[in-house]
Amino acid sequence: MRKNTIIGRADGPTSVFLIKKNAKLTLRQKLEKCRYKLKRAYVERTIKANSHSLDEVIEYIVNVYGFVEVEGEEVRTEYEEMRASFIMQYAPELLGEYATMPQLKSESKEDIMVHIGEVQKRQQRAMEIPIEKFDIDFHKFQIPFDDINDNMHIIVEKRFVYIGGGVSGSKKEMKRFHKIFKDVHRYYGVAREDIEMKSKRYEQVVRALIR
Repeated sequence: MRKNTIIGRADGPTSVFLIKKNAKLTLRQKLEKCRYKLKRAYVERTIKANSHSLDEVIEYIVNVYGFVEVEGEEVRTEYEEMRASFIMQYAPELLGEYATMPQLKSESKEDIMVHIGEVQKRQQRAMEIPIEKFDIDFHKFQIPFDDINDNMHIIVEKRFVYIGGGVSGSKKEMKRFHKIFKDVHRYYGVAREDIEMKSKRYEQVVRALIR
């Protein structure tokens, strides 16, 4: 049975999540929260100062794991979606009237549909921003399988420093990908200052290793 998994998505906000305020955690949620804290504490103890650049990460995944950079219409679409997402995140002032995320008025079906429409308009506006005003340095690397519908990929965005990826295939390949993804982040690593300041890079590496 084919399964898909994507790690570290940078997509824009296209879904609506309703969270009740002051909602009590279930026993399962409490256990998961405790498990996460214990796993994070363990991961943090294993992190040492030994960082590499994104260019070195690219060389690593190509030379060690055999990833190959890919191009084409699919990559173009992913590039455009990520660029729009990063515009909303890093340069919302370019969106004019859509600079701020639209607020959900109520939990009614009508208001939810209106909100989704406004979110989609915001994303479309971001995709219309000219490349001259905002661009990203997007690269996708892939390991194809015998089945053309299965693949393993890693995305590296060098301007805003992002590493993501995903896999489509058997449970065995999914497990293999997760192992590779963690190893890539371990290689990417952090500097001593990142550890001391608990920087964005530090958090990115920690989150990847916790998975």
